[in-house]
Amino acid sequence: MKASRRAFIGGAAGLAFAGPSLAETASPPRLQPAVDAIRAYAEAHRRWMNLPALTVSVFSPDGFSTAVHVGLARPDAQMPVTSATLFQVGSISKCMTAAVLHQQAAEGKLRLDADIRSLLPEIAWPGDTAFSVQQVLDHVAGLPSEAPPFLPEGLWLGFAPGAHWSYSNLGYACLGMLAERIDGAPLGRILEKRLFAPLGMHRTRGAIVSTDRTLYAQGYEPAVLDRPFLRGNPLAPAAWIDESSGAGCVASTAADMALFLRALGQAAAGKGGLGLDPERGRAFASHFVPSATPGMAYGNGLMHVTDEGRPYLHHTGGMVSFSSSFHVDALDGIGAFASASISYMPEYRPRALTLFAIKALRAVVAGATIPTPPPLEKPLANAADYTGRYVAGDRSFEIRPGTQLTLVAGGREAPLEGIDDDVFATAHPAFAGWPVYFDRKGTVVTGAGWGPDGFARDGSGMAFPASDPALARLAGKYVNDSPWLGIARIVERGGKLWRGGFAPMTQIGDGIWRFGKEEWSPERVSFANMVDGHPQTMIFSGNRFERRNV
Repeated sequence: MKASRRAFIGGAAGLAFAGPSLAETASPPRLQPAVDAIRAYAEAHRRWMNLPALTVSVFSPDGFSTAVHVGLARPDAQMPVTSATLFQVGSISKCMTAAVLHQQAAEGKLRLDADIRSLLPEIAWPGDTAFSVQQVLDHVAGLPSEAPPFLPEGLWLGFAPGAHWSYSNLGYACLGMLAERIDGAPLGRILEKRLFAPLGMHRTRGAIVSTDRTLYAQGYEPAVLDRPFLRGNPLAPAAWIDESSGAGCVASTAADMALFLRALGQAAAGKGGLGLDPERGRAFASHFVPSATPGMAYGNGLMHVTDEGRPYLHHTGGMVSFSSSFHVDALDGIGAFASASISYMPEYRPRALTLFAIKALRAVVAGATIPTPPPLEKPLANAADYTGRYVAGDRSFEIRPGTQLTLVAGGREAPLEGIDDDVFATAHPAFAGWPVYFDRKGTVVTGAGWGPDGFARDGSGMAFPASDPALARLAGKYVNDSPWLGIARIVERGGKLWRGGFAPMTQIGDGIWRFGKEEWSPERVSFANMVDGHPQTMIFSGNRFERRNV
């Protein structure tokens, strides 16, 4: 479970749209089987997630690149995706912001080991601990992810810089400000001058602004924002958000992103790229530190992952109305990008699609058989962990195994759909309002939480702690009108507060809670403006939510 805004607010989504609309450059006959396989898997993704629109590009080192589009850019007008349709790339922007800072460092305008507090003194940084630009680039500075940079009470650190890894959108927003200070221009113009224009990315935008709105695919979000995500639930058009932050300000086309990723791969191979000479380019793309995510290292806005023993550069991006992914195999010079016009909240990223696109193209180039694409619905490897009967007073349910877990209660059954570690959603009418969160003692599942209710697993001997009436008065529905933050439901169960029924909140001080499982999570929650013992305001890492119970 990631302690971030997407973990904090949750979501639900799904909407069916028209079939595929292909727009791509002509492919050499020998590569056409790979393009066909990529198109078929993209269409499978569209149908599986009911995606409004999905765009994919893939390229090889010999200069070949192509784009495939499925779905509709504007379903209400039956308008297809074209080569000019813009998609927001989200956090993939971070490696672009990082590349700009490395260019500035190469020009002698910046030291990456400098204390960022001295370079941006206007921000109310924590005063006692130095942390470098590079540590912010690598998400190891200890900053919270979602706090605004200019808080009257000042910022804080969740851990000593370098001690842990914690993703920080705040950190990259500050890095964008730093790039602007050095070059004396808005970040969007800097990106266009330093990256997009030299690479021929003429359709790409370095800032997301409403004057360009008609150039974009229409983005969609869950129609119901305060319930768990289930594929097939209705979607609604998402609100428009202008964005100029270094954490996620770029919009592009699939073809333009192939140009950027090709340059990234060349930099990683020591051939020079992204405005960096061969030595600095390789250093930029090869630097990483351990992350908190198993199987992933991180550095300079790039995830470093392996699959079947092969290393890849990778990142995903999630916006209010778009979700994206890329993979680059620097060893073979093959890469792929994909973006869908669906909000970050359903937690879908087309990462399986971009990885398969590389494998398909690599196989055809090598004269090998195209591999079978991975299943979209992965079987649950540890289904036996959850099976059994769960009881809370006069209520109970049963979990039955299979390729997908099934919840049975009141003579009805419905499948469980995984949304996080040990967390599932279901359309069962008696359990649709909250996720089902399974408690473990060590590795053994002993019970389950559903909203404020705790269910003991038969034979486990588990006894849920009693409810805490004082904490229960803090529970409620809290709303921030920014589409980024939205709705947060806080519940008390077993003497503990939980966001959404499954994300733990641990009290660490007088009126202050840590949000997230990790004891070093930098995210903080507090409550204010009490009326009859009930808070009217909740503050999540500096962002204020109003109590709006119904």
